[in-house]
Amino acid sequence: MSLNESAEISALLGESTLTGPSSAQLGWSGVAVERRTIQPDEKPELAIDHHFLILWLDQVSGGEIERNPGTFIPYKKLQNTISTCLPGIRPATRGGTKHRVVICAISPRFMREVESELDERPSGPLQQLYGTDDAVLRDLMFQLAGEAEAGGPFGTVYAESLSSALTRRLLFAARSLPVPRHGTVSPLPRPALRRVLERMAAELDSDLTLTMLAAESGYSRFHFSRMFRLATGEAPHRYLLKLRLRKAQSMVANRSLPLIEIAAACGFSSHAHLSTAFRSRFGLAPSAYRRSL
Repeated sequence: MSLNESAEISALLGESTLTGPSSAQLGWSGVAVERRTIQPDEKPELAIDHHFLILWLDQVSGGEIERNPGTFIPYKKLQNTISTCLPGIRPATRGGTKHRVVICAISPRFMREVESELDERPSGPLQQLYGTDDAVLRDLMFQLAGEAEAGGPFGTVYAESLSSALTRRLLFAARSLPVPRHGTVSPLPRPALRRVLERMAAELDSDLTLTMLAAESGYSRFHFSRMFRLATGEAPHRYLLKLRLRKAQSMVANRSLPLIEIAAACGFSSHAHLSTAFRSRFGLAPSAYRRSL
């Protein structure tokens, strides 16, 4: 197994291959996401300690799963449906065909943290999903996979926001409960907002996380994100990206500074990520913008 793939996902899927970059190489905390092709093989019973969501990408994916010792029954998963594996014992399986999937692994610690932040904590045990058609879960999984495959251009704050939203949704979906509507929320108080904005400005070159910013405000990640958006009109990751690009724009005007140094100073993981974000914001790549001055 490579250091650039999730050990938990590799253990669960057995004979499988990555078909795109893994989030493991980005160092995300609590959640891993990968695109995989699962080869047809026999997988023995397995003890697992993470929560897994599997998004099936093929028209029909089939195989067999052990229900009683030595007795297997067929299963069939339809395209764009989602199944889950909960911590415990995963029964033995027999894959009949190759399956293309997007798979997310969520650590129990991250699940507990997200659940503790909910206004209304759902009751009852989590149940497995066997092929549910949940458009919100599916969209969040695709967004996470896309961010990982692009190398994390929007930063850890964005990845953590998506991971938290995915986990919140799962906590209700796995109990067959509707996600409650958000209650009335107030904008982030001015002193707390000032502390957060000052930290953003002071640490643009560091890998800020949603957890760090929420701690600065004194609120949970869930409440902080909602209150910050009301106070500024933007999600935390969007506001942070705007600050980074504003600084990059100023630095690009200094013709003596290499673009790779500007990218690092503004918190972008690479020159390529800076260029993509800069072009999206200003309509020109940094080098073209510099030539236009």
